[in-house]
Amino acid sequence: MFFRHFVRTAALFICALMFSGTANAQSILVVDQARVLRDSNVGKHVQNQLQSIGAQMDAEVKSAGGSIKSEYDSLKATTQSMTPEQRRARPDLEQRALELQKKMQNAQAEMSYKQRELVATEQKALGKVNEKLAKILEAIVAERGAQLVVDRSMVIYGAPAIDITDDVISRLNSEMRTVSVTRERLPRR
Repeated sequence: MFFRHFVRTAALFICALMFSGTANAQSILVVDQARVLRDSNVGKHVQNQLQSIGAQMDAEVKSAGGSIKSEYDSLKATTQSMTPEQRRARPDLEQRALELQKKMQNAQAEMSYKQRELVATEQKALGKVNEKLAKILEAIVAERGAQLVVDRSMVIYGAPAIDITDDVISRLNSEMRTVSVTRERLPRR
């Protein structure tokens, strides 16, 4: 893990040297994208909206899961004291068990579907934020005459002077406080 990270960082450094000719401190800039999305106003807004949408989805799944659990408990109570021969003599119980198993599978598929919807919702919201971030980064690169911007996760060490994260957060906060976060509905199969 460390070796791979070191090799990636070394490759980025070599690229920076190739781009800059003379590598001065301002030709390479570092931004912590995760921190920008975590600490900016719009990033906090997106996370709060996603938590709300996720809670709504959880409530939908739990309501369906409650009826499945009660059916399971009922079937278990009915068959618990029965011998295997008595169970075989009751094909209606076998049918109930098969129907219950199908409902459980459908509930799992629904949960997976809702998780994909939440990911799609997050991607769409963050796509709007990333468009604004790209413009902010372009402006900072032009102002500082930089030639390369690297994410903080790719850097082992960077002087504080080349870290533009605080500047990016400040500009993002002044230009974009919220973004529309609406639940994405994926097509059903």
